[in-house]
Amino acid sequence: MNPNNHNPKPQDDFSDIWDLAKNYTPSEAAQNDASWEKFQKKLTPKVEKAPSHNLSITYRRILSYAAVIALFLLSGYMYFLPEVPAEIAKVTENTTSGQAREVKLPDGSTVMLSANSELSYSFTEAKRFIELKGHARFEVARNENAPFTVNTPSTTITVLGTGFDVDAYPNSNVKVFVNHGKVKVENDHQEAILTQNQGVISQNKELVSWNHKQNPLEVHNQYLKFDNAPLDFVLETLNHTQNMQFQAPANASELHFTGTLKFDQTSEEIAALLQAALQTPIQIAK
Repeated sequence: MNPNNHNPKPQDDFSDIWDLAKNYTPSEAAQNDASWEKFQKKLTPKVEKAPSHNLSITYRRILSYAAVIALFLLSGYMYFLPEVPAEIAKVTENTTSGQAREVKLPDGSTVMLSANSELSYSFTEAKRFIELKGHARFEVARNENAPFTVNTPSTTITVLGTGFDVDAYPNSNVKVFVNHGKVKVENDHQEAILTQNQGVISQNKELVSWNHKQNPLEVHNQYLKFDNAPLDFVLETLNHTQNMQFQAPANASELHFTGTLKFDQTSEEIAALLQAALQTPIQIAK
C-alpha cells in the first residue's frame, strides 16, 4: 500500500481551500458593492445636471454679449446712415417803408430786418437757407452741422455762426459787412473770407473791399444809426428804406456822417439835419 495515499501532502489541502475561496463572496463585500451602487445612483443625476446648468449660464452670457455687439453695430450704422432731415416749409417775412423789425428764426438765430425788405427761409437739419431782398443784420446761432447761407441776386454768403450785415436792395450793389466772426462771400467769379470789420461790395462781377473801423449802419425798430458812413451810402439807404430821394453833392463819397435818423422824420427834416452836420447843401430830388 502506498503510504502516500494515507498521508496527503499539506499543499494539496491548501489548493482545495484556495479553489473554494475563489467562488465565495464575503457578505460585507456584497453589502459594500450594493452601497456603492446606490451612492453612484445618487451622484449620477447631479453629475449629469451640472454640465447642463453650466451650459445654460454660458449660453445666456453668449446671448448677452451678442445682443450688446448687435446694438453697438446698429448704433454705428444709424450714426453713419445719411439723415433724412425734417424740412421746415419756406417762410417769408417782409417790412414796408419806414418799418423795421426783429425776426426770430427756428434755429435760435435773430434777424433785424430793415425797412422795405423781404426775407425768406427754409431749414433742414443739414442746411439753413435764406433769401434776402433788402437789408438785414444777422446774429446766427452756431451749428457746424448746418451751414447758414444767405442768397442774394449776385452773391452767396455762408457762415456757421457769426454776426454780419447784408445790404441787397434791388438795382443796387450788394454789400456785406462782418460784425464778428468769419464769413465767406462768393459770386460767380470770386470768393472772399471776411473777419470782423471787413466788408465787400459786389460790383461789376467783382468783390471790392469795403472795410471800416466798425459797421457804418445799425438798424433799429424806429431809426437808422450811422457811424462815420459815407454820405452817398447814407442817401442810398434813405432811398431804399423810406423812399426818400436826395440830390447828392459831387463829393458825397468823401463826406462822412455820424448820427441818428428816425423813420418818422420827413425828408425836409432829414435834409436840414444832414446839411447842418456836413456843412454842405442837401437838396430833395424833385
